[in-house]
Amino acid sequence: MTRPAATGRTGIRARARLTVRQGKRGLTVPTQMFGEPPYHLLRVGRADAVPLRVVMTGSCAAPLGGDHYTVDVNVGSGAAVDFSSTAAAVALPSSDREPSHIGTTIHVDTGGRLRWSPEPTIYGGGSHHHTTTTIHLGDDACLIYRETQILGLQGRPPAEARSHIRVTLAGKPLWDQETAFGEDVPGGAGPAINAGARVLQQTLLVRPDLWWHTGTHDIPAQVLAPGSCLLPLATGPALLISVQADDVQEATRISAKGLATAGLGAAP
Repeated sequence: MTRPAATGRTGIRARARLTVRQGKRGLTVPTQMFGEPPYHLLRVGRADAVPLRVVMTGSCAAPLGGDHYTVDVNVGSGAAVDFSSTAAAVALPSSDREPSHIGTTIHVDTGGRLRWSPEPTIYGGGSHHHTTTTIHLGDDACLIYRETQILGLQGRPPAEARSHIRVTLAGKPLWDQETAFGEDVPGGAGPAINAGARVLQQTLLVRPDLWWHTGTHDIPAQVLAPGSCLLPLATGPALLISVQADDVQEATRISAKGLATAGLGAAP
């Protein structure tokens, strides 16, 4: 007797979108704000607060293998947004070993400001999870972008985890980085990737005053801790704080040191 072929689970397709503009009295006004389950976008804090605070919540454990989520954020000229989340995203495997994917596209127009600091992504044992982030910044846009990755759940590393971040400033490339690690990636836990560290945290700062009119940086490259550094980017007024640590608390402490060096007293 022939058994029917296994079909696996059907992945969830969901999207979230946030569009804001500058309104009266310098306030930031949302013109689009919605999320499909498991995503929900909530406006929090005072209505007259600047920046506008938006929190993304999730209604179930996600993403699972085969899920595909997209997030689109558009910050208009002069608008300011503080974007965060309420809980970590936990990537979990599916029976058919299909990868899950989160694609994020961000536009910040000229003079806009965005602080992007969601909770970490945790890569569960056996998971195949890919993230793709594309950020387009206009002239004089300001950005604090943080990505925190925790490699493994209950001591088990992910089967495969891939992250690709691409940032342009005024139409020109600013930062393009792809990272892959895990059991299925050759050398994925070696010294060139994470050297045994369980947490990888990257913070990108883009601010016009980080680059003098001569096209040079006021802040030099420097080591913040073993495996962690602050690097000025060559193609724009931007600094990258790259951290490897054993836990999130240590990573955030090291990142805060880099932010203080850049003249920011508080971490996202």
